[in-house]
Amino acid sequence: MKSLASTTFVLAAVCVSAAVGKTHFVYWNSTNPVFRIDNTDNVIDVNTDNLPTEVDQMHLICPNSGEQHVIYSVSREEYVSCRVSNPRPKIVAVCDKPYGFKYFTITFRAFSPTPGGLEFRPGHTYYLISTSTARDLHRRAGGYCSTHNMKMALNIADTSVGTHHDADVVDNSVSINVPRIRTMMSPTTTQQPQVWSARVPHHRTDYIYYYKPWNRALGTSNRFLKIEPLSSNTVSALPLTSAAPISVTSVVNLVVLSLATLRLL
Repeated sequence: MKSLASTTFVLAAVCVSAAVGKTHFVYWNSTNPVFRIDNTDNVIDVNTDNLPTEVDQMHLICPNSGEQHVIYSVSREEYVSCRVSNPRPKIVAVCDKPYGFKYFTITFRAFSPTPGGLEFRPGHTYYLISTSTARDLHRRAGGYCSTHNMKMALNIADTSVGTHHDADVVDNSVSINVPRIRTMMSPTTTQQPQVWSARVPHHRTDYIYYYKPWNRALGTSNRFLKIEPLSSNTVSALPLTSAAPISVTSVVNLVVLSLATLRLL
């Protein structure tokens, strides 16, 4: 019993760091009018109008008038029949000090940090009953549940995002597959920078090269010479297509042959 009480107080200490919505106080004794049959005060709405990060708490205060109770978390069928049929029921609280002060704290959250702790899923209803009697603390049928209607239903509200406080919730969702808005900018006139290009000339007529053999007797080798581009008024000879050198004797013979031809004419 001491281990159960210490576990409960550890749960209460962990819940302090969470955002607590509303706190409900329930005096679990047979004289409490909430357990009367002619009303529905034993049906409590939990986590109503809370933010998604807020959870309610409930303090179950044990009686100090001589009563003793074991409070179980049961199914709806067990709640209606006042009978605990589960061989391993889930115990919520044990009030075994009839003349002392004792209470248990329940935090209504969907996930419990303690293994085996109580978890309350949004949109579901959970049921608590006490089947103890004045002579048998651990009785699991009838008891105070049948004689004094000592049972309670807890309706857990759904506090998912978008159902409450829509005006206060900021939409941080990311749009996917949505065309982006592009702003059209007016064209501006900018001067293109001048960049030095090391490319070859675009046209073959930019530069004309011709092969000119030089006399080997003068000690010079064959060279390619560059001349300016041709214009429409320029007359030039075609470049030689043979790479063989021309001797002085060949030139003299060519001149003599040309003079002989002129005389015949």
